[in-house]
Amino acid sequence: MPTYISLGRWTPQGAHTMKESPARLEAAKKAFAADGVKMLHFFLTMGTHDMVIITEAPNDEVMAKAILSTIAKGGITTQTVRAFTEDEYKGLMKGLQL
Repeated sequence: MPTYISLGRWTPQGAHTMKESPARLEAAKKAFAADGVKMLHFFLTMGTHDMVIITEAPNDEVMAKAILSTIAKGGITTQTVRAFTEDEYKGLMKGLQL
């Protein structure tokens, strides 16, 4: 399954209700699972982003729906990118026609 990396930031609303964040994370895991997305890792981070979330989803459309549903709740904003595993990367490099 494709892997995705999401960099998240709390919105002002999310920061104001930060103590509720662990419960929101558990709710997000369940909602993701119901949409076919598996949350592999969650990290609280310091710096320009407040969190990093690693997920797997069957395809980009399923991932987009899950992320859009999450950010619609107003607690976080995200930047999500498709991540290729080392094996996928090596396969892409072998197929290059340079």
